[in-house]
Amino acid sequence: MQMIYDREAVRHLAEKNGLDEIFGNPMIESMELRLYGNGEAVCSVGDKLEYLFILVQGNLKIHTLLPNGKSMLVRFARPMSIIGDVELLREYPVKNQVESVGDSLILLASRRRLLKEMEHNAVLLRFLYGELSHKLYTLGQTSALNLLYPVENRFASYLLSLLTDSEGIRYVDEIRTSTLTETAELLGTSYRHLNRIVRKFIEQGIIERKHGRLSILDEGKLAELASGSLYE
Repeated sequence: MQMIYDREAVRHLAEKNGLDEIFGNPMIESMELRLYGNGEAVCSVGDKLEYLFILVQGNLKIHTLLPNGKSMLVRFARPMSIIGDVELLREYPVKNQVESVGDSLILLASRRRLLKEMEHNAVLLRFLYGELSHKLYTLGQTSALNLLYPVENRFASYLLSLLTDSEGIRYVDEIRTSTLTETAELLGTSYRHLNRIVRKFIEQGIIERKHGRLSILDEGKLAELASGSLYE
């Protein structure tokens, strides 16, 4: 994690994402800006959060740790996702592991300042309520996806959820085949079974494997397999 001591960058990112209309200038001026690298933990299970995390650039992977030591994918978070709103009022410990996918820029707002701001800022309250509603809605969707859909459909949804928009262009970072063991665990299956699905997708021209990496060739076919269900 790298702290970025650039107040102008904070103001620019806040204005670009409409945060200045939600938090107000005093809150914006008090925010921190951090850069998280690929695979770096933003917060971990059991943490007590003193900040609200606001993702302004990049992508985060959120997964839950099971009692048997394995993990299961909950969702991917894109800008303007919020981390820490569930824990904000009651100081609940963090329940999920949150990691950066690629480089991610995150603004941090002090919990203490937020609680004071919420006393008179109706726009901020509506924003936080909206985020909580979205999480409740998507939690039901991803729970059904994990429980009811075959691994083939879950893997298609996983790949689509990694897609990122950049100035109108859809792209996905190539996936290293060496990480398929971790991916299989997140999707609740075995490496052997997931590898069979990877080979099937390659034969169907949906993805390709080159130099130890996977990349997407047919986004439309993946969308058909996912049936509108994404880890988002």
